[in-house]
Amino acid sequence: MKYYTRIGDTEREYSFVREGDDLIISCGDKSYRCERSQIGDGAVFSLIVDGRSFDCLVEFDNDRAIVQVVGERVEVQVEDARERAAKAVSSAKSGGKRTVAAAMPGVVVSVDVAVGDVVEDRQTLVVLDAMKMQNPIGAEGSGVVAKVHVSEGDTVGNGDPLVDLVDEED
Repeated sequence: MKYYTRIGDTEREYSFVREGDDLIISCGDKSYRCERSQIGDGAVFSLIVDGRSFDCLVEFDNDRAIVQVVGERVEVQVEDARERAAKAVSSAKSGGKRTVAAAMPGVVVSVDVAVGDVVEDRQTLVVLDAMKMQNPIGAEGSGVVAKVHVSEGDTVGNGDPLVDLVDEED
């Protein structure tokens, strides 16, 4: 799967491929072999990248992550290829009912909204655990939650509906 990151004015494209327990991360013409182990509650990771060990703290806030590695904290905006395509489509489409769907198979870690909640563009609706990573799934535009299709602990497939949103005036 492809992910796009932005740190300040710098944007990069990454692709991830799983090989056994390792993750091969590619950016441009460079590739890195990465092993990841979660420590404690899930915010701290031990990473081994091409044989070098790093402790990494990650905090999520909507579409951005605050990453601390080697004593430096950096704000990173992250979106996957599906989110990027959905934004391009949603900016051109009219309002009405829209369904936010799972971008990949996973397990629902949390449902952060309820029917009737007013949500902002990119606000986290559901968090999925996929490929041993927690992925916040955000609203594609502001609106009101019309239906929640999932509960904590549910297993979802790629494209399964998570939350229906409608415009505030609907």
